[in-house]
Amino acid sequence: MKTWIALPALAVLSFATACSAPDGETGDNAEAETVSVFNEDNLATSEACFADAPSTLLEPGQTLIERGPSGIIRVSHNLGDAPADYEFAIIRLAEPQRQIIDNAAADFFRAAGAAHDFATDEVIYHRSRDGTFCAVVRDETMGRPLAEAAARVQAETDGTPSTQDD
Repeated sequence: MKTWIALPALAVLSFATACSAPDGETGDNAEAETVSVFNEDNLATSEACFADAPSTLLEPGQTLIERGPSGIIRVSHNLGDAPADYEFAIIRLAEPQRQIIDNAAADFFRAAGAAHDFATDEVIYHRSRDGTFCAVVRDETMGRPLAEAAARVQAETDGTPSTQDD
């Protein structure tokens, strides 16, 4: 019976010892550690995330997308001489427009994920407390397809002809 009481105590002690090892002393896995380039003194941020009229806060060439649990998609950009802000309630879009914006957003997120590097601010991610996710990219060629898709969806929902080529 004493053995059964001692086993949980021994397991807790082993776990506490392993977790309290000084930094750099991880035993056999020390060689497997990777060096992180993250530096909390040099965080990449964007004031445009979760702001009103984000395009006014974006640097030239930047594109932003926000998506969250509210079902609202916001796309903003500062491309060329025509910065713009778009906002769509995904539930209110007709299926063709929903597909346009969803496909462009998916391509944007894939490209941003491939380009993301903690050592640069080429791609910036933020998440708000309500779960809304914001991504900002500096690469104009990465952001332009999303901006064009948003302009097309806006034109189609407004009932005006799109200036984008199909």
